[in-house]
Amino acid sequence: MNQGVHLSDFLFRTALTAIAVILSIGAELVLETMHASAPYLVFLPTIIGACALGGFVMALCAIAFSAIGLLFFFIPPNGFALPNAADFVHLAIFIAVAAFGCWIIDGLRRSNHELTRDNVMLGCKISSLLHQRRIR
Repeated sequence: MNQGVHLSDFLFRTALTAIAVILSIGAELVLETMHASAPYLVFLPTIIGACALGGFVMALCAIAFSAIGLLFFFIPPNGFALPNAADFVHLAIFIAVAAFGCWIIDGLRRSNHELTRDNVMLGCKISSLLHQRRIR
C-alpha cells in the first residue's frame, strides 16, 4: 500500500538534489579554469536526472537550486546582484527550457508507470484464465 512520500524522504531527496547541483557548480568552475565555460549546460544533466529519478517536484527543486547557483556564482560573477536584462532573459529561457524538458520526461515516466501497471494486471488475468482452463 502506497502511503505517499514522507517528509524525511522528501528532505533526503532534496538534499541529494542540492548536492548534485553543487557538483554541477564545481564542474563549471573547473571548466572555467580551462576556458571552456558553459554555465547553463552543466546544470541540465542534474535537472534531467532529478526529474527522471525523483519526479517533477525534484526537478523543480533542481531548477531552483541551479538558478540560485547561476545567480550567485556566474551571473554576475560577484555574488548576488540584480542581473542585467540580457542575463535575466538567458536565465528565464534556461528555466523555461529546463521546466519544459522535465514536463516531457515526467509525462513519459507517468506513461511508463501506467503501462507497467496495466501489463501486470494483464498478466494476472492471463494467469487466471490459464488456471481456469487447466481446471476444466
